[in-house]
This record gives sequence, C-alpha cells and structure tokens, in this order.
Amino acid sequence: MHITCRKFLLKIRDFPKISPKFSEKFLTFFLIRLSETHTMSEDGHSYFWLRRAHSLLGVFPIGVFLFEHFFSNSFAFQGADKFNALVETFQGMWLTPVLEISLIGLPILFHAVFGLVIVYTGSNNFISYNYYRNWMYFFQRASGLIALVFIFLHVYATRLSFIGKIGKHITFNDVHLMFQPTWAKWFYIIGILAAVYHFTNGICTTLMTWGITVSQRSQKMAALATWGAFVVMSVWGLMILKAFL
Repeated sequence: MHITCRKFLLKIRDFPKISPKFSEKFLTFFLIRLSETHTMSEDGHSYFWLRRAHSLLGVFPIGVFLFEHFFSNSFAFQGADKFNALVETFQGMWLTPVLEISLIGLPILFHAVFGLVIVYTGSNNFISYNYYRNWMYFFQRASGLIALVFIFLHVYATRLSFIGKIGKHITFNDVHLMFQPTWAKWFYIIGILAAVYHFTNGICTTLMTWGITVSQRSQKMAALATWGAFVVMSVWGLMILKAFL
C-alpha cells in the first residue's frame, strides 16, 4: 500500500500543471506523514492506551480508595471501640474480599507493574534541564517506588498476616503495638507522604495525559490545586498515625 501511494505521489509531482517547488513540498509532506503512519505499529498503539489506562487507574479506583482508607481509619479519632467495630463490620461482609481483589488489588497490581516499565524505560533529565516538570517527573517515579514497597508491607502486616486466623482481624491495639518501634513510625511517615504525593501529583499528570489541562495557565492551576490536596491529605494521614500512638 505504501509503495502504491509513493508511485501515486511521484506521478503528481510530474504533473505539468503543478509547479516543481509546490509539488516537491507536497510530496515531502505526504511521505513524512506516510512514514509516521507506518512507524505507528500496533505495539505503539497499545502502549498509548495502556499509558492512559495506567494514569486513569491511579485516580480511580486507586486514588479514591486511598481517600476512603483515610476516612475509615479516621474512626481511630473516636477511640479503639469505634475503630474495632468498623473493622468487624467491613471484614464480616462476604463481598469485602471480592471488592478488595477486583477494585483494589488488581488495579494496584497493573498500576505497579506498568509503572515499573515506565521507570525502567523512561529517562530523567532534571539534572541537565532544571525545570519544574522534570523534577515532578522524577519525584513521581521515586515516590511510586517508595509507595509500592510501603503498600506491600502495609497490606501484609494489616491484612494478609491475618488470613487463616478465623475470627481474627486487625484491631486498634494491634496497630498501636505495630507503631511502637521508632523505625516503624518513620517508615509509615515516609510511606504516607510518598503515597499521598504520588496520588496528588498523579492527578496533575493525568489531566495533562488526557488533554484536559493543555494551556500553561490550566496546568499551573492544576498544580496549585494538587499541591493543596497534598498538604491537606498529608496532615490528615499523619494525624491518623498519631491517633494510634
């Protein structure tokens, strides 16, 4: 097909009614476009949509779950009994494991695996080009790696380690004892900040990825809004941590 198009364009270039200069530009333009179309392989097209699915899943359902997780753990502000009652209610529902796997586990798994691909194949130029977005790109990747380790260990300590123990769920006192070592406190402080930053800055990059914030003004407004969200959610998360101490 590409050979046929090339022959057709060559015939157009030789058409006497078209000036040589115009026909040469005409031919060059279309050959470039055809070349770009040819190099847009099926794998490249798939990567395009995988990248957008990756960014969207970071906001919904993963980001929404982070917000809900903070809200649920905020019951610790009301004391051990309220928190334990909420855990018993959630863990007593037969639908909970299904929702945890389908709406939380699988999206996080895809987001994490594809995120590692992006980290491995991407290039950071924040040292050579000291621009704001370059630094945000670097911190987004770094926070993602930290959050990945944090989430895995957090899920294991608070959920997976209780599998097989009939009638036993995480309690307020379990969390309190878990936070007693100094290293555990710092691990959770760093993990919370990394997860919150990755989510809030991810909203900003998602808006750009999907072409919602195109102009510089809209991108600056989105950056300010997400920085505000980062501060609010960070304080919220650290206050929850303090409630268990």
